[in-house]
Amino acid sequence: MVDIKEDKLETLINYKNTRASRYIPVRGDDITSRIFELDNYFVSTKYDGHLCFIIKSKEDVLICNYNGISFERPELNEEIKSNPNIQNSVLVGEIFSFVDGKRTRSFNLKKDLKDKNSKIKIGVFDIIDLNDKEYSENDWSEKKKNINSLFSEEDLIFPIAEIEVKSRKDIQSEFNFRVNENNEEGLIVRGAEGPIFKVKPTLNFDFVALGYVMGFSDDYTLLKEILFGVSLSETDYLVIGKVSSGFSVDDRKNLVKKFEKIHAESNIMEVSGSKLPFTMIKPEFVIEIDALDIINSNSSGLIKKSILSFTSHYQKIKNTPSVSLISPTFKGIRIDKKVGTDDTGISQVTRVIDIPEEESHSIEKNPSEILKKEVYVKMMKGAKMVKKFLAWKTNGDSESYPEYIFYQIDYSPTRADKLKREIKVSNSREQILKIFETQIESDIKTGWNKV
Repeated sequence: MVDIKEDKLETLINYKNTRASRYIPVRGDDITSRIFELDNYFVSTKYDGHLCFIIKSKEDVLICNYNGISFERPELNEEIKSNPNIQNSVLVGEIFSFVDGKRTRSFNLKKDLKDKNSKIKIGVFDIIDLNDKEYSENDWSEKKKNINSLFSEEDLIFPIAEIEVKSRKDIQSEFNFRVNENNEEGLIVRGAEGPIFKVKPTLNFDFVALGYVMGFSDDYTLLKEILFGVSLSETDYLVIGKVSSGFSVDDRKNLVKKFEKIHAESNIMEVSGSKLPFTMIKPEFVIEIDALDIINSNSSGLIKKSILSFTSHYQKIKNTPSVSLISPTFKGIRIDKKVGTDDTGISQVTRVIDIPEEESHSIEKNPSEILKKEVYVKMMKGAKMVKKFLAWKTNGDSESYPEYIFYQIDYSPTRADKLKREIKVSNSREQILKIFETQIESDIKTGWNKV
């Protein structure tokens, strides 16, 4: 087996971040409007597996993911080892579990890798270097020619077949045939010297609404974002993400009215895309979300989010691997669905993508402890201004959390910058309480009333 060196590992990670992550997601019904008009296109089937790298150095072979973790399948290593035309090389492909007549599914790969009777294949689609010759991103013609000469369609490791088409209508026809009629995952569409598109059907999920934040178009009577997650049990929820698009103005008004009635106490703070803390709500509403794609890692590694527990209030259990949605869109409230593992469970995510195990131990965290909280209001010319001051102890480990946090919110509807906020951290209880008191003394003058 190849002992992967640091510079080689950096090459794999760089490929993942700068090439594989740049594919432009397109919905199947947006092909003619979202794919750029080009002279020609190269279309291939998208296999639902994991990105992998084939590394051969002398007589040693390693087939691994971008973190250098090996996919242990001796028969695949042997195919590379016995190929005399591959020497010092790094090739790129998609590794997947193959069952004749069935669609590939990424979540099957993990369990099938351990099953000696399963059939694991790799579709090769790119070359980083071949026999000590390095290839650039745009050397497509030469790379394609080499891949087709190195591998056979009948082998476990095979060249991914491309066809050339002339128009976006041709791409739509291929999508209808391969995806809608034959249940393939999607298409990869490549311009000769242009961008690469990943075309898939829209993904649809039912999630639990966990919190919301106001401020759409600087109107703080309108909903801006919803925090959502999946049910892990009767009391535990894994945060998946937040959604800010797909709402009508009426939605933004009516949802605020619904959510205001079910505010929930919380010992934790989840932050919105606009850097405001979500107001947490009781997990009672099921929301339908569409997305273009779903990912479980980014340039920083595994995506990790909070597991929250709710009984009488929210508290954080730990951070754990999760997923992120690409271009999530709110579709509506599902009054026909109930919050629970049946309708809003994690299985609807894992049927689409694998959620990896932790690469290191998870961080257990006790609930945060609110030390002080004060709210002040002031009326001026019919406008209500609000200032909130909070100080809390995180009860987290020193490597991942500061010991103490001060947080201030300053809202004035008549000001150009309507909402201002400030965060200060400290590892001293005495210092954070001093910051709390000093900030109130500085900011609260005549006319402000404590509520």
